[in-house]
Amino acid sequence: MGFGDFIGNFVKRQTVKEIVKKLPNASKENLVGLARMAEKIAALPEDKAKARIVGEMFQNDHPSLIYSKKVLGKLHPNCRDKFAVNLVTNHLLINNGIRENFRRKEGFQPPTTILISPSMKCNLRCQGCYAAEYEKEEGLSPEIIDKIIKEGKEIGCSFFTILGGEPFIYPHLFEMLEKHKDCYFQIYTNGTLLTDEAIKKLAKFGNAALMFSLEGFKKDTDERRAPGVYEKVMTAMDKVREAGILFGYSCYATKHNVETIVSDEFIDLMVQKGAFIGWYFLCMPVGKNPTTEFMPTPQQRLYLKLRRDYIRDNKPLFIIDFWNDAPFVRGCIAGRQFIHINSRGDIEPCIFIHYASHNIKTSTIKDAVKSNFFKYIKNLQPYDENLYLPCTIIDNPWVLRDAVEKTKAYPTHEGIKALVEDKKIMGELDKYASEVRALYKKVWEEDVEKGLWAFMREETRKKRTGEVVD
Repeated sequence: MGFGDFIGNFVKRQTVKEIVKKLPNASKENLVGLARMAEKIAALPEDKAKARIVGEMFQNDHPSLIYSKKVLGKLHPNCRDKFAVNLVTNHLLINNGIRENFRRKEGFQPPTTILISPSMKCNLRCQGCYAAEYEKEEGLSPEIIDKIIKEGKEIGCSFFTILGGEPFIYPHLFEMLEKHKDCYFQIYTNGTLLTDEAIKKLAKFGNAALMFSLEGFKKDTDERRAPGVYEKVMTAMDKVREAGILFGYSCYATKHNVETIVSDEFIDLMVQKGAFIGWYFLCMPVGKNPTTEFMPTPQQRLYLKLRRDYIRDNKPLFIIDFWNDAPFVRGCIAGRQFIHINSRGDIEPCIFIHYASHNIKTSTIKDAVKSNFFKYIKNLQPYDENLYLPCTIIDNPWVLRDAVEKTKAYPTHEGIKALVEDKKIMGELDKYASEVRALYKKVWEEDVEKGLWAFMREETRKKRTGEVVD
């Protein structure tokens, strides 16, 4: 980096920090201008498109963006500054250039987010947890964590999602946050081990946001997790809000709780608690003894989308529906925009795809993302012109089977082999994929007729004709 780049990046950091500090009192015109600036700076076409959408939402006084001003205004100064500098400036703006240089050299975009499971140890035993079959005594050393983060920064990634197991059991968690002050971390937690001392440290470091796992209200949460967990999460949310730490929630959508987790009552509670963002993930047939029994039906999946649309238009809260939002990122992002490194060091293309060809202890992130296994998956993305059908496991299950067979990727635990070997579950997944495809065909056609997703559809066309590389 030359002196000019150093000065330019310094100015960007200071400018964004001041903008975020003034967000609660910023005028609509300033917010629209900020979005336009982000659109100009963004290196990726799809990031430019997202910035454009945000600008339009500001222009239209969208409730979630007005709400974000209030939330950011209540953050602890350390948390607000780290959000502005580490996430917005370092990761989203400055690192765009690093990622673009990597793309030009290697021919594809590196992952923008790295998911890390430092340990699979957990104080709960939740039904259907993807982590259920990993060895609990294994974990990543601080040295390996440092290696992952260093390699991430080299390819333009300084945003890391920490999972488990339960991250607050990992003994080196705060050591990691303190050592890597220039990175931003998103920590998924069950909320039961969040002590007052831990909250003070999080406010002091400022470079982590918390995502509390919930299944809905008390009944659903306690049934899946353990009695008393719901109340502990509610208390933890209150303490974190009062400390000025950015937080949100994560819901595992099953056939039993879909209606609850997108109900007005639940959303209003999350807004009242001060959540900034809500993540929605479909129950997946992974973990020990994988089953499709608890997956939402195709009709429930579509209901989730319809409620998502309503919530976004009427509630002051950001929500991300991981499957129904696939058109925003041109389908599946496994291995393309994110990767997962489990507690053994296996480098997986997705938190749910428990196969790998490389291990971080003996190779590098670059080796993994350039491997035949990752390339096979990425070269097929998007798997369908209908971008509402993104998933390698439940929407296009044959992709995972072919990828494993042709690249000889190894399972990172034995249970996952059922998805490519057990004829019963394979048949169930094929049936589910067929039903989702039929249901979402009309949804996609209606969107196309309205002119929606035009940019992403054009990018899909270019990808399929070889005019653009990932």
